[in-house]
Amino acid sequence: MVKKFIFGLAFLTLAFVSRLEAYPAFISYGYRACAMCHYNTQGGGALNDYGRSVFASEIASRAFFSPSTTPESLSESSGFLGATEMPWWLHPGLKYRGLWMQSDPGGSNPRSRWINMQADASLALSLDEKSRWLIYGSIGYFPTPQAVQNSSGALEKTSQWISREYYVRFQMQRSLTFMLGLMDKVYGLRVVDHTAVHRSPLGLGQNDQTHGLQAHYVDENYELTVHPFLGNLRQAADLRQKGVSVLYEKDLKEKHRVGASALYSSNEYMQWTRMAGHSKFGFGEGNSLLTEVGIVQNKPKSGRSDTGGYLFLEGLGLITRGYFMLSQIEYFNQTMSSSSPDQFRWSFGMLAFPMPRAELRTQLVNSRVQSDAGVVNDQWMLQGQIHLSL
Repeated sequence: MVKKFIFGLAFLTLAFVSRLEAYPAFISYGYRACAMCHYNTQGGGALNDYGRSVFASEIASRAFFSPSTTPESLSESSGFLGATEMPWWLHPGLKYRGLWMQSDPGGSNPRSRWINMQADASLALSLDEKSRWLIYGSIGYFPTPQAVQNSSGALEKTSQWISREYYVRFQMQRSLTFMLGLMDKVYGLRVVDHTAVHRSPLGLGQNDQTHGLQAHYVDENYELTVHPFLGNLRQAADLRQKGVSVLYEKDLKEKHRVGASALYSSNEYMQWTRMAGHSKFGFGEGNSLLTEVGIVQNKPKSGRSDTGGYLFLEGLGLITRGYFMLSQIEYFNQTMSSSSPDQFRWSFGMLAFPMPRAELRTQLVNSRVQSDAGVVNDQWMLQGQIHLSL
């Protein structure tokens, strides 16, 4: 009964959301398409010059600037070297993300640690002045995960440099763009939280990129992306998930966009099927809501398949320019039956852009696992994040 209520609520939200206030991908500022601000037309990765300009002049706080500073001057100083102009074909970038977390805050045994989540350098090279042809690549520091630091063979699992994204982009015409190389799979809503229920549990986490060809078609009121892929060629051949994903989005109103996505892939051991519907809705300026509800099927080549479901909601409410209240609600069940537990996660906190090139997040996170056998004690965590980019 609980599952039916949750998914019924999600589908109603997708269909009829009209006066909710939260925050998705800047749609409340009128930016419905990711391609406007990112080199990758599906979003994620580095911002292009226009995206840097938007962030500095419209979204980040002006508290560290004098009242006489104009949006134009903020925009002009948003480049890699500030206001110093670089060659039109050269677009470098640097990105760092760090996470402080404390489990059981205020409890009898709180434990804290710091995680370096991302330290990347990127470079985009335009081969013509309109950037119809573009080469993009990034390289980043990948520390040894804590889960394997003390495991057998940990000395061989040393930190290393890794590239999560590199591709050639070609804009055949204004409405059609191709990308060939290593990139995130096209599916659902892309948010910065790679541990969210619609990312890592679905094989769409921070290091789950794939080699493939992405074709992105843009019309006045809708977008369609098709992404056949071969898996990550750095993996062993029998582990690579090979398949195709499709993403479709359509504008219902100026600040309301809905979409659907599907992904099918398989390797020598497992077949994946994922399907989802999502909504992006903006209200006023700075207030919006992300909703995604989906079905997940994992089918072993020998054995019984599991079909589960998930729900993801993310909302942001504007406090003042550059500062927002942030909340997420997540739900997942591996089989959508009493044989597997219901997993809930709720978080509440603040998202801040105190100045251009900087982002801060603070969140209190509650996790609960509930099954027919009972409810496991809630897990609480306090998190703080810092994102710096150049």
